[in-house]
Amino acid sequence: MKLFAAFRKDLKLLLRDRGQMVSLFLLPLVFIFPICLAFPADGYNRSQNFKPRLPVVTYDIANGAPAAHAQSLLDGLAETYNLEMNFGAKDLASLNLSGEAQCADRGPACDEAVARALVSQDQRTAGLVIPQGLSAAIDAGQRISLTLLYNPVSSPVDRQMVEGVIKGSALKLSIENQVFGGMNQFADMIGLAPQEIRDVIDRQTAANATTVTGATSIFTSTNPAIAVVAVRPAIFTLAKIPDTQQQTIPGYTVLFAYFLIATVASSFQLDRNSGVLRRLLFTPLPRTLILGGKTLAALLIGVLQIVTMFAVGHFAFGMGLGEAPVALAVFIVVVALSAVCIGLAAAAYRIERGISLPLIVAALLAGCAFPADWLPPFIRAASVVLPQTWAMQGFQDLLTRGQGFAQVLPEMGVLLLFSAVFFVVAIRRFEFE
Repeated sequence: MKLFAAFRKDLKLLLRDRGQMVSLFLLPLVFIFPICLAFPADGYNRSQNFKPRLPVVTYDIANGAPAAHAQSLLDGLAETYNLEMNFGAKDLASLNLSGEAQCADRGPACDEAVARALVSQDQRTAGLVIPQGLSAAIDAGQRISLTLLYNPVSSPVDRQMVEGVIKGSALKLSIENQVFGGMNQFADMIGLAPQEIRDVIDRQTAANATTVTGATSIFTSTNPAIAVVAVRPAIFTLAKIPDTQQQTIPGYTVLFAYFLIATVASSFQLDRNSGVLRRLLFTPLPRTLILGGKTLAALLIGVLQIVTMFAVGHFAFGMGLGEAPVALAVFIVVVALSAVCIGLAAAAYRIERGISLPLIVAALLAGCAFPADWLPPFIRAASVVLPQTWAMQGFQDLLTRGQGFAQVLPEMGVLLLFSAVFFVVAIRRFEFE
């Protein structure tokens, strides 16, 4: 009952602060509505056909154009990347290559110099050099290598993605050439066979083209000789880019959810200035119950704030709420609890002013305003010390990737650790006088 009385008192005080309530419930919507209405639903890029850029240098040229197999490889890569070729004077000037010997004449050598400069300056993830004689080597069944340009200090994950696409396109080209070559050789062999054998093959081909009731030919069977079954590892995490709603609504919700830190700290400042905390010294309430009542009151406000934002996102913009409602509900409580406990510690150290700016910066570093993958790797590595990072990661796992309770347990554990540490700090440090 004592805890409930403290909770009710603090809840009434929080609700009376209209300025804090406006910042918690209305300010997120001020950001969410314009962004979700201005940008297309499938992402922040206005061009729905946006593709990452990949500089490609082609030495395998025939009659002023890429040779046949080189062009096939380029066509395969163009399905995934926006290929950059035949760089112009503007590119040379921006990279200070106008006076270089390779670029005295325009051609593959100059293109390679530009591609290497773009990669070394980290303006592109990687580049590709197609060597001379590629088409001839493929036709002759010989082995030939492509050159992948990359910066060793850049993200290895991004490089591996580019490398995987290039290897897949090259493998497809190689297999197609071997299959077609084998078919041509088989046709040549049939032409050399005796007439009796050719007659048998012709009759078999005609029979396979006719549907026979109750009989299935090995040539018309719908079951392939080799079946490929895709199995996702149990520890696999789906890397899916969030759309506009999945990024904006959770992002600004997390940003303003951690404004609870300032709300809790200012609430304690008000109690100090009004003498409420001093009077509480003469009551039988232990310090833990006093802090517990404030924690529960602020926790309820925080949960209502997040639920309100997600409800607006779901009903106004059609944002999905994932496939694990129980996990989402528990995670919302954990996120709000971490914000409240950090606010208690801030109040214990009398940090009431100037909190908003660090909270905004932390939210930007955590990927609340835009996808965290857009940030440099060293910033993403440093942001693991921020609770906003774990909150965003958990919401993305639940809302964007459709994962469940087990997959967000690490994020929950980290946020609960934040909560426990800061709550203990608040209890030991807090001064009522």
